[in-house]
Amino acid sequence: MSTIPQLEYVSVSTNDNLSNSAAMFQGASCETPQEIINIAATAEAFAVTLLGEALASSERGELPLNPEAVGTLRAARAAEQAHFDVLTGAGAEPLTLTFTVPDPELLANPGLFFETLVALEEAFIAAYLAAAQQFAIQGNAEMVQLALQIGAVEAEHRAGARFFAIEAGALSGVPNDVAFEKALFGSVGEAAAALEALGFIGGSGTEISYPGPGEIDTTGVSNLEP
Repeated sequence: MSTIPQLEYVSVSTNDNLSNSAAMFQGASCETPQEIINIAATAEAFAVTLLGEALASSERGELPLNPEAVGTLRAARAAEQAHFDVLTGAGAEPLTLTFTVPDPELLANPGLFFETLVALEEAFIAAYLAAAQQFAIQGNAEMVQLALQIGAVEAEHRAGARFFAIEAGALSGVPNDVAFEKALFGSVGEAAAALEALGFIGGSGTEISYPGPGEIDTTGVSNLEP
């Protein structure tokens, strides 16, 4: 059975195969605002792209999703694009706009897709927690607010992904299963390193490029700007 490694088991501090673009930020005790938003924009571009590929796979009949799941993914993709637009509008420069799918089953098996999406959303949440901490240390209240606004939406996405993962039989329990989100990273750069360690950046799988197939559909999504 195909599996994507869970973030808890990825050691981002000792992986010798990290690219320079990710490793240059890894373990930094204090990252600059530019470094932080560059990494965040990279993660948002990846999310837009992967969700676009999932929706396209569903349209082709390769990834069986019910209408509620399709609508949820479309809305999530619109939110991730809004995050990307705000970050790049603030001067962010993504580290890459080309990503890799480590396992073709990811875009064919709903249970695997949503279970993986949960892990990815946990990485995004943790990245924005680390970003908020860094911005707070730097006294940048406006960016603290932005990091928390985006991170809160990523937490909504996590709960949504858990709902459909549970429905597919890949996970058990309830969608909203935590009282506190996991602080997985000591720096924002560790999130980029984790994406590479999981095979989504610079991996050996199929290449996908931002923004992925299909138009961004904002139907039902409000507050497209902070």
